[in-house]
Amino acid sequence: MKKSILISMLALFIFIGCAESKQVVNNEKLMRGDWTITDVSVDGINQAHVNITVFHQAKADCFIGSQWHLVQNNATGNYTLNGGGDCPAETTKIKWFLTEQNGQMTFKFKKVFEGEKPKHVVDGYDLNVISNTGTHLVLRQNLQFEGKPIGVNYTFSKN
Repeated sequence: MKKSILISMLALFIFIGCAESKQVVNNEKLMRGDWTITDVSVDGINQAHVNITVFHQAKADCFIGSQWHLVQNNATGNYTLNGGGDCPAETTKIKWFLTEQNGQMTFKFKKVFEGEKPKHVVDGYDLNVISNTGTHLVLRQNLQFEGKPIGVNYTFSKN
């Protein structure tokens, strides 16, 4: 009897694990391709009075119009900032993947600079997947600003 219960529980855990994997794979398929950030908004503070730097790179507004290329089969990609004003014009290579925990899908990426191997890059960025239709994507980055939690929302449209 104990053996039967143990086998049943093991089968349930395997089934749950596979279901999560399917959800991650399906979302990754929807994310692959070329995207443009059409809007960046900030929750938790008055956006008119703050100009925050995101991804340790540029002001949040510099990411509006940026082009993102996501390859699913090897989880690589890049994004390009268009420049202009105080914004840099540059392309950054990334390694990305999705995780799912307690029903929350998270887009994780790390920057990979020339000569680096992705497996040696420790630091990265976590963004919650708010919505993902395959043509429209919203990611939210939770940050601290002056000791208060804020959220930076990135709205993407597929090219």
